[in-house]
Amino acid sequence: MEPIRVLHENVVMDMGGIENLLMNIYRNIDREKVQFDFMVHRDKDAYFDDEIRNLGGRIYKCSPFNPFKHFKYMSDINKILKEHPGYNIIHAHSELNMWPLKSAKKYNIPIRISHSHSTREIKDLKWLFMEYEKIFLKQQCTDLFACSIDAARWLYGEKAVKQNKIKYIKNGIKVDDFEFHIDIRNRIRKELNLENNFVIGHVGRFMKEKNHKFMLDILKEIKKIKSNSVLIFVGNGELEDEIKNKARKMGIANEIRFLGVRSDVKYLMQAMDIFLFPSFYEGLGIVLIEAQALGLESVVSENIPDEAFITDLVHKVSLEKDASYWAKKIIDIYNNKKNRKGRQEDIVKAGYDIVNTTKFLEEFYLESEEKARFYRR
Repeated sequence: MEPIRVLHENVVMDMGGIENLLMNIYRNIDREKVQFDFMVHRDKDAYFDDEIRNLGGRIYKCSPFNPFKHFKYMSDINKILKEHPGYNIIHAHSELNMWPLKSAKKYNIPIRISHSHSTREIKDLKWLFMEYEKIFLKQQCTDLFACSIDAARWLYGEKAVKQNKIKYIKNGIKVDDFEFHIDIRNRIRKELNLENNFVIGHVGRFMKEKNHKFMLDILKEIKKIKSNSVLIFVGNGELEDEIKNKARKMGIANEIRFLGVRSDVKYLMQAMDIFLFPSFYEGLGIVLIEAQALGLESVVSENIPDEAFITDLVHKVSLEKDASYWAKKIIDIYNNKKNRKGRQEDIVKAGYDIVNTTKFLEEFYLESEEKARFYRR
């Protein structure tokens, strides 16, 4: 019997929190029962494209969202759904997921899932479209998913949360991959020439919401106290060049390592002394779950959802505090830290093992497919 096929919609399958979650699920799901295909809004090749195809998935590419070319955006989505009929389930992950779900409804896809991964608050043109979307989104979908209560409240509203209309999907990780080893830490630090440095690290795309500029300010303040401090950035993105230029102007470029997109993030994080995460907004922050599994002390903004605070390794600081305050807090935490020890058991107990997440979704997809086929008869 052929596996059912679930169509996942996302902006692009590059390295990122949503994408890593989807790939972790895809790798662990029983692909003899459930296969994934992807509709993405970028023409370029992406980090996970080859792996998706190797796992048996298909990738359909269309135009990115552009408020000034909305007809083209919708025309591409409609064309994909028209030319590839037979899907009973679409699972939409992009912030502006009302539009693909609206198209899916038009083409009679019976199970239409909206999944909120964000708590976006930056007020730009995209934000205006988001506010419009919120009014009509629930009319286009059959199921509401979210990674946290904050993410659910932001996209679906307080009423939907209180009425228990949301299914909460925990951003699980492959816990066994995030076991701390002192020999790995020492090896990576040696490879990166960081053996005698105080290493602050961040993993994330270079996007406004991640607050990279503030991280540069924090590093400059930290160096006033600990001159051997180094900041590691793992990831890429549209603001990378801007951040590099700012670092040069601040005179701290030599103390920053831009490592780009890496497949060995779980090892790089072991080399870090402090994980820095001062985001303007986050749906959850899957890398923060990974940091805790590795026993890494993390200093984060007040915008991180409560669900991510699984252990006492996470320390919240308000973004209203200046860079000097953050720097002193980071150094205090480092000076008072206990011996490094992974917290994998805590992550599993909190339900953030990818095995649990995958099992829930697999059962949901199979049950939904059965219902869809029944109603199509």
